[in-house]
Amino acid sequence: KECRLPGLAAWGRVRDYRVGQIDKMPNVELFLDSALDAEQVLEFAFEHVAVATGSTWRRDGVARYQTQAFAIDPAMPIFTPDDLMEGKIPSGQRVLVYDDDHYYMGGVLAELLVKHGKQVAFVTPSIRVSDWSYNTLEQAFIQKRLIDLGVEIQVTRGLTRIGKDHAETACVYSDRRAETACDAVLMVTARLPNDALYLALKARQGDWRAAGIASVKVIGDAMAPAPIAWATYAGHRYAEELDAPDIGDAVPFRRELAQLAAR
Repeated sequence: KECRLPGLAAWGRVRDYRVGQIDKMPNVELFLDSALDAEQVLEFAFEHVAVATGSTWRRDGVARYQTQAFAIDPAMPIFTPDDLMEGKIPSGQRVLVYDDDHYYMGGVLAELLVKHGKQVAFVTPSIRVSDWSYNTLEQAFIQKRLIDLGVEIQVTRGLTRIGKDHAETACVYSDRRAETACDAVLMVTARLPNDALYLALKARQGDWRAAGIASVKVIGDAMAPAPIAWATYAGHRYAEELDAPDIGDAVPFRRELAQLAAR
């Protein structure tokens, strides 16, 4: 769904290439829109099971700045990236985008909201917009893009409370409070792994042998939510290590460890 967001059309290659390769393989079956529970997985009786059920964006504001949920008036509509990617756009005119994720998602969704005619305020505890994208040489382009679109940018401010018609923020240095009027808040914060299926299977580990299951492993966002590159790597690594001995949390590649020689 992310490839339908502004500027991310090329990301469709991550899906399209793999679907094209799978379509060529006679020993691979693909079943879309087929949610399974633990009992159904056991009935399939596959020898190895990889659970890659993704993650869900939080809507309570918990992330880096706020590690605990804070007060949110139920009258204020709260949205997450999942909502916008499902086509649910706030009906109000003024939308506050709170970005405590610091990568591309906050900026992309702010642009999407502007394209829908919304007046957007972009709030982040960081010193700049999409701060982590500095590592990918994209940060300056993202911030300029939002400035050109007329987005109001508030940096070094963390969200502390949400009222029925405004959001309260605090300076991350002085804790001075201020209010921003808004009709809806978009939370781009942390994500929770969708690991219910994996946990249900682990709870029934005693039934694996009878079902012919040798291993069950959770991978990708279902294990630890992260950018798409990490999820892609997780799938590749799982395939490479499928028949190899279990190495636990150890890294699967060689590292150079420098040591000073005694003189």
